[in-house]
Amino acid sequence: MIQPHHPKTRLLASIACLVLAALLLGGCGMTTKVAEYWEGQDSSLRKRVAVAPFSANQAPLKPQAQAMQQVIAKALEQQGGLVLIDFANLDQEMEKLPQKGGSPEDLAYEAGRRIGLNTVLAGNLTDLAVIRQLKGIYGFRDNAPFLTLEGEFRLLDMTTSTILAQTTFRQQEVITDVEAEAITMNNAAPNAKILAKLVAEMTKEVQAWVQAKINAQPWGGVVLEVQGDKVLITVGRDTGLPIGSTLVIYAQGERIKAGTGQEISLPGPAVAKIRLLELGARTSWAEVAQRISPPAKDKNTPAPPAPPILPGQVVRTR
Repeated sequence: MIQPHHPKTRLLASIACLVLAALLLGGCGMTTKVAEYWEGQDSSLRKRVAVAPFSANQAPLKPQAQAMQQVIAKALEQQGGLVLIDFANLDQEMEKLPQKGGSPEDLAYEAGRRIGLNTVLAGNLTDLAVIRQLKGIYGFRDNAPFLTLEGEFRLLDMTTSTILAQTTFRQQEVITDVEAEAITMNNAAPNAKILAKLVAEMTKEVQAWVQAKINAQPWGGVVLEVQGDKVLITVGRDTGLPIGSTLVIYAQGERIKAGTGQEISLPGPAVAKIRLLELGARTSWAEVAQRISPPAKDKNTPAPPAPPILPGQVVRTR
């Protein structure tokens, strides 16, 4: 049993806060703009993905949430085209960061970027209940009762600090009036076979949704260290890029604060082109092939100097 002050519990709480805050940004359209900006970026490179332990709003659903998380993680591991990273690695990296001066959400994102994570999957089984669909002219007559399972699932893009995708799934199965009354009136446990069927069907749908979204996600890396014209980046042998590949570094863009107080970075201008010199397991050194200066304001004004290459900047394939 995880204790209330265990690091993993704190991190899960941080991700939950991050998801809720980011969801509220949907109204201002900032996450959509970021996604549209990077449309067309290379999605064929292998992304590093972590699956957070799924949670449940009701105690009886916790074993089902854990089982669902394990099945989906196993399927992702066998899928190919990505690298499954143990969620504990994100937990450990977050513990290394200074705990003062930053929000839990920012710490989670920073930790994810440092280990080159592209995506984190978070899931929560939100409800298990009996519902009846009303029918008749005025909707006063009950239809057959249904046992209904609902869950919310979100994919977090760690490179851009945004929500890649989020959705709600619902599965239903007809049950008898006797079963419905026992569940609603006597707080009895639902039929185990029916619950297992609902969980299995939802797991299958979530698995297909996750795979499709991650396959279409643009790949992104991060600058970790700069030594003169040499740059250490979160590209490794697991990424799928060969030595000699050319990449583009982008500066951090404008910080936008929504009404919720959550901040995200818009994509910044290109800073430099770099060329891979070698490939490590998870990180590699590259050399600066070309520094990119911003355009001059007019013909009579010289172009300003190229922005500096700094740790934390985003690396793309073009």
